[in-house]
Amino acid sequence: MSMSSSASAAHPVIVVGVGDDEASERALQWAVDEAGRGSMSLHLLHASPMPFRASVTAEPAAGARRLLDDAAQRVHDLDPQVEVTTATEHGRASVSLVDAAQGAELLVVGSRARSAFASAVLGSTSLDVAVHAGCPVVVVRELPAVGATGAGVVVGSDGSPGSEPAVAEGFRQADARRLPLTVVHAWQLDFAGAGWTPEDSERVRDEVAEQERALAAEAVSGWGEKYPDVELRQVVLNAHPVEALVDHSRDAELVVVGSRGRGGFRGMLLGSVSRDVLGHAHCPVMVVRSAGRS
Repeated sequence: MSMSSSASAAHPVIVVGVGDDEASERALQWAVDEAGRGSMSLHLLHASPMPFRASVTAEPAAGARRLLDDAAQRVHDLDPQVEVTTATEHGRASVSLVDAAQGAELLVVGSRARSAFASAVLGSTSLDVAVHAGCPVVVVRELPAVGATGAGVVVGSDGSPGSEPAVAEGFRQADARRLPLTVVHAWQLDFAGAGWTPEDSERVRDEVAEQERALAAEAVSGWGEKYPDVELRQVVLNAHPVEALVDHSRDAELVVVGSRGRGGFRGMLLGSVSRDVLGHAHCPVMVVRSAGRS
């Protein structure tokens, strides 16, 4: 069962998952800002579990209508220029959202507060849409801190083909927001059990660091010419990628990651770094579809 309100299809569309919790409110607020900045419209979707009985009672449908009406009014209060459509469906939320986002510019969902486990943080809906959506997905767990423009837009890059779309989107986002772009390239070496002398360990570390700096430079090569107004900051460090990206997210507006990276296994649709950053970043995180995914 679905319902919708009409709006012009002239603008690119951002699909937003709507619920009755604070996480949904944060996602809606972020999506309104993004829509206003990019002259896009919003499509608000609320998915309800299938009822146990074949017939659908009027009360759940009425509740969904009220929820969406309130959300649409909230959009109007925040930015009356943003056009809105609404729909509600019965079924699994992640499936409904992924279906609705076909051809969309973005899919935006909220997520709960941090905990020790990324899967518990994200919940099945946030994780599933990040894995399966055909468009970029933004998971909003925390809104950016007011005035937190130190790192601007942060993008994770490991020099792999899987991170190329993230780098491209990072430049685009930084340019659109008139913010600096911080490209974080983190790498790690584990010498435990190698039996090397301190001198050998230092030599290997220096060699690997030089290789990683070259990879980092190659990853952004040519983008400065395409986006001459973007202030580029490159960070190359020996650290765990998740820790480095989460740390830089503290004063950033947005973190952009690819769906897979250099260390991913074939068939893994969302790499462990991207998944863990989604669960622990201090600002919204955008997952950009990697090339070659079906």
